[in-house]
Amino acid sequence: MDKPEYIYDVDDNPPLRYSALYGLQWAIIMFSFLIISAALGSKALHLDAAGAVRFFQLILLTSGLFTTVQCLVGHRYPLMEGPSTAVLLTFIVLTPYGIEEIQGGTMVGGGLLMAAVLMRRVKNINAWATPNVVGVILMLIAFSLLPFLTRIMSGLDNAGSRNDIHVFMFSLGLVLVMATLSHWLRGFWKTIALLLGMGIGSVFYFLMEGLDFRPLMAARWLSLPPDPIPAVPVFRWPAILAFAASYLAVTVNSLGSLNGIAAVTDSERLPTGVSRGLFFNGAAGVVCGLMGVVGLVSYSISPGVVVANRVASRYVTAFCGLMLVVAALVPKFAALLAMVPSAVVGAALAVAMGAQIGTGLDIISAGGMTSRDYFVVGLPVMLGTVVSILPDALIASVPTQIRAFFGNGLIFGIFLVLLLEHVLMRDRRYKGEANG
Repeated sequence: MDKPEYIYDVDDNPPLRYSALYGLQWAIIMFSFLIISAALGSKALHLDAAGAVRFFQLILLTSGLFTTVQCLVGHRYPLMEGPSTAVLLTFIVLTPYGIEEIQGGTMVGGGLLMAAVLMRRVKNINAWATPNVVGVILMLIAFSLLPFLTRIMSGLDNAGSRNDIHVFMFSLGLVLVMATLSHWLRGFWKTIALLLGMGIGSVFYFLMEGLDFRPLMAARWLSLPPDPIPAVPVFRWPAILAFAASYLAVTVNSLGSLNGIAAVTDSERLPTGVSRGLFFNGAAGVVCGLMGVVGLVSYSISPGVVVANRVASRYVTAFCGLMLVVAALVPKFAALLAMVPSAVVGAALAVAMGAQIGTGLDIISAGGMTSRDYFVVGLPVMLGTVVSILPDALIASVPTQIRAFFGNGLIFGIFLVLLLEHVLMRDRRYKGEANG
């Protein structure tokens, strides 16, 4: 496929006023993911109100810090960093063993990933990223988010929402508004189409549901997270093995994100970007483990947001990372971001993921498709989506060591497409590349 044309490319640094607006789009979309991850983690640890606030602050701080570092000196792509679902699942399962073992396990998992990079064990992994694999990953990202999208587009994650069909229909209509704006607007206005849509949607939603300023008024202006290191880490084999498996899933997830963003931006920096990106994923695991929060991964929603906004600048994403750091230290700013209704955020995310599905189809079909490709592409997308909507009770019955894979549709689908593409239905065109 031909690379999309961007108003600002990967290494372009927009004026500050534009970077602030573009970064705000990223921050609002990311905030829902961070809130949910922090809520799940703090509830699993049975934290009180003060402990939950501290946990959320550290999630914001680590996500923002490593997003900025990755964009500037790590993988150097416009990718957001946030809590990994695979690590979060292991985190929740191991909470009965205490925060000390979680700290130790996360630190070892991150350390092992750093060691693998330093030993060049991931050097030739990009040879496996064929068009089928990259295209499937981009589509899987969107489809594996369906359970999450369903909840937020129906208002389920918004306190005080009516959470009925009217909220969903409102969100659905807003999707069409945002997509239309993104298509017809030109120049600068096209680059903030999602932000305009979120602004319009928030106004109408507040007219429907009312506006509660109490959380914003109650939030403090400045607050440093207390006790950034909650306990002395303990290193025991059950937690170490569980988090080692989780960080294998983190590796696969980040590789998918990096290949996806490279396909729509700059593929030449990918080999270096993979090594640096995975190294800092591991470093984030060590830091997050020490702080007792969920380890990070390069978020795979980024290609869709980039394509929808026509802004691929890594400096914009780094600016968003700084915004998250500010939100961690200035709770009033965090409360302001949290006021955007979940149904509105869901609409923006649906538009971005729709663009991402189209990009994946374009990559797969660019060289033509054979009957073999129908299985290589179709089965991972379908079964990965099935895994993403499996009942929680069924996932809970899966052994802890492999739950990170069978509880995550994206990870399952990535492994399946690699198995079909390079083992069971290997195409001779890629045989030499994959073995190199």
